Amino acid sequence: MPVRKTKRTAAADTGIDVRANDLAASADAAAAAVVESAEAADNATRAEDESAVAATYSALSEAAAQRGSRDAAQGAATFSMADEVAAGGEIAAALSGDEFRRGMELAGIAGQVQVAAELLQASGQLALAGFLGRTSHQLRGLAVSAIGRASEGAVVAHGAQHLAGRLAALALNEMDEGRDEYASSAALGTASTEMAEEAARSAAAGAVELAAATAMAGLAEALATEGADNPADTSGADQAAPGTASAAAPRVPKPAARASSKRTPRKPAKAKK
Repeated sequence: MPVRKTKRTAAADTGIDVRANDLAASADAAAAAVVESAEAADNATRAEDESAVAATYSALSEAAAQRGSRDAAQGAATFSMADEVAAGGEIAAALSGDEFRRGMELAGIAGQVQVAAELLQASGQLALAGFLGRTSHQLRGLAVSAIGRASEGAVVAHGAQHLAGRLAALALNEMDEGRDEYASSAALGTASTEMAEEAARSAAAGAVELAAATAMAGLAEALATEGADNPADTSGADQAAPGTASAAAPRVPKPAARASSKRTPRKPAKAKK
């Protein structure tokens, strides 16, 4: 029966094609799974690196904030010290002025007493003149001492004012450094947040690609199993999936296939005996 043999050969060829297509699709799916797995691993590694960078930026931000707080506190303390030194200089200047006025007053009194002693000496009252002369000498010594203390107080007051100015400048510098540290802390915090968001996006992309790789691997295994279950013969072509072998060639009914196989070879007729 030539026609039946041709259909059987075509069915076998169709089964071979279906099996080859399934295996090729399985190989493609497996290759895609490998690619997706590699991309998922790359994204996971990138997410870990970005998370580490975000943590580093966060730590640097906290350190900068602490330095800014410390600088601001030091600046405030230095300002307070400058105010105290300036107040001490003002007190020293005030005391110096009082000492100077007292010294000048004592010097004037000493001069007046000396004049009185000279007049008493001229009038013959030598004892009283001598007493007033000694008193005038003592008063001049007190006046000189007071004026000396006034000069020292003026020097101290001037030095205190100069030191207060330097402390105020140092306090301003520390406050500026504190503001710069706060600005750096804010910038590092923003960078840390951005890197954390990038890490989250990379991790999400890695999860999606890992899911895709798992699906591709499952598909590749299913296609490989289907290709292995499709033998390259007529019965395999008959038993192929409706979406593969039946699409390539019409299925041959099983009873007809069995009948054709029984007729080959045909037995001789009984009438010829």
